Amino acid sequence: MFDNHVQKAKDRLAKGKCTIFATEGVLLDEVAQARSMQFMRYVIVWLLRLVSPGINFPRTHIPLPLPQEQPAAFKCLPEYFLEDIVDNFKFITSKMPHIITSTQNEELMTVCIVFLRSSEYIKNPYLKSGLVTILYHGVWEVRGYKKGVLGDALFGNKFATKHLLHSLMKFYNECESTGAHTQFYDKFNIRYEIFQVIKCIWPNPIYRENLATEARVNLDFFVQFVNLLLNDVTFVLDESFTAFTQIHELSKLLKFPVDETDATVRQENEEKLAAAQSKAKSYMQLTNETVAMLKLFTEALSDSFTMPEIVQRLAHMLDYNLDALVGPKKSSLKVENGQDYGWDPKLMLSEISDVYLNLKDKKTFIDAVATDGRSYRPEHFTAAQTIMARFALKSTEQLQDWAKLAERIRIAKDEAELEEADLGEIPEEFVDPLLASLMEDPVTLPTSKQVLDRSTIRSHLLSDPNDPFNRQPLTIEQVIPNTELKNKIQEWKSARLAEKMRERATAAETGGEPMDTS
Repeated sequence: MFDNHVQKAKDRLAKGKCTIFATEGVLLDEVAQARSMQFMRYVIVWLLRLVSPGINFPRTHIPLPLPQEQPAAFKCLPEYFLEDIVDNFKFITSKMPHIITSTQNEELMTVCIVFLRSSEYIKNPYLKSGLVTILYHGVWEVRGYKKGVLGDALFGNKFATKHLLHSLMKFYNECESTGAHTQFYDKFNIRYEIFQVIKCIWPNPIYRENLATEARVNLDFFVQFVNLLLNDVTFVLDESFTAFTQIHELSKLLKFPVDETDATVRQENEEKLAAAQSKAKSYMQLTNETVAMLKLFTEALSDSFTMPEIVQRLAHMLDYNLDALVGPKKSSLKVENGQDYGWDPKLMLSEISDVYLNLKDKKTFIDAVATDGRSYRPEHFTAAQTIMARFALKSTEQLQDWAKLAERIRIAKDEAELEEADLGEIPEEFVDPLLASLMEDPVTLPTSKQVLDRSTIRSHLLSDPNDPFNRQPLTIEQVIPNTELKNKIQEWKSARLAEKMRERATAAETGGEPMDTS
């Protein structure tokens, strides 16, 4: 009976292998797939002409965005018309990209950009993510194509250079919510693929100019994109560091032999260690890509990353992670075979320091770091400089810039502390109710009538489009400037600082200490 069961299992296994080989024989047949692509090419051209009436594609580029009112014929089409194209080319670009012709490359690139740029034409978020996957597979290096089969078209085609970056940024924002129960993890996979496409096209200066244009012309869109990018950096770094701490602690426990009575505990620790290792490996891949993208963007567009809605979150995130890398708890991140997880703490420190250096001349950034009471410590900058010098992570000039930045931040902190002491106790009506800080530009919320700083509510609305006090829908355009209160705050602040300056001047003349009137 045992032999019969074994033989049945072997027969099923052999039959399964035959099915796999037969399926591969059909799907990987280049002639069959070339014919399939030819048909799909006609469907692509037909669909693109359908959504852009009067445009003779491919002889004429399609103007984007597409008309807000969708053509009736397109609205009546079943979704599988586009889904079949996406599934077919996802397979071809990942398994046999070399059979795609240059003409098909351009049409494939166009259909991806068009429906990502005008994403409201497609309801299914996973169908839209399939368009990103095609572009992602298209920039893989394959034999004869260093940038992938789509890389050259994405890098230099006029249609791509005009619309691709905005299309990717738009879907980066949209994939925050897919509607599925797995949406939290789906967004990271989608954004990882978006990063790979951006890395391929980034050497083209036109794309860096496009990013500057987005920051200047589509401010809210750009701020939302950066806010989500910072959310991702914060989350994946924190999760990665937590996993490494767990690996460090569990590995120490498992090094000691135990008697049989502790076998169950040891097994539990081994299972926890395996889970932490898996978590570290998956999150670290995304961490490296997200930090690298932040480095690229701050290098190209430092002004836009020092806007009030962004700069404080960015500074606090950097300080928190610098503390983790060089602070008192850095030893907890030491793990054996860190390369197995993609973990290189020296490289991560170098990348984080590059973001600091990209913003070293921006006063708002320096002030934001200096006023970070949670994570900023002057000694962290000294420790980071020592490590970077020891392992030659930065050039002599960069190390000098780092030292100058650290000194400017220290001076800014001293000035901020002096101003805080001079202001003394802030009247309650001048305090932001969410951040408990002195408001600079107070606004009144239209439904809850609460007063808070404009930068505070703008930052809140990037993640939650509702009034934080009564949960009513709210946009930044609906808030009401509180000019009267703003003037009162400025007058009070000026008077307090002037009074303290007079006291210090009097004390200097008399040789005494200024009297504390706060």
